[in-house]
Amino acid sequence: MVFFDPTKGPSDRARKQKKQLAPRKFRTLDGVRVGLLSNSKINADTILLAIGDLLSAKYKLKSLVHERKQNFSMPAPVPIVDLIAGQSDVVLAGIGD
Repeated sequence: MVFFDPTKGPSDRARKQKKQLAPRKFRTLDGVRVGLLSNSKINADTILLAIGDLLSAKYKLKSLVHERKQNFSMPAPVPIVDLIAGQSDVVLAGIGD
């Protein structure tokens, strides 16, 4: 089991390991369709919508889509996944509490 202390910086091991980022399809969010997926916990929608507002102010988004899971402890239902995947180029999933 590994425990992480969020109050400390990266460990020596983490600094030494080369991390490869996932491929980036976009260099900017201008013209991109952004999806926001909330887990339905308290404040998740508020935080995600605030992030959406900030992104909209900074970038010329093509669209902003917001969907909400009905149960935070379960995976998003296939219809919601299909909907947000079909209407988004980039999706941010967020939790609240």
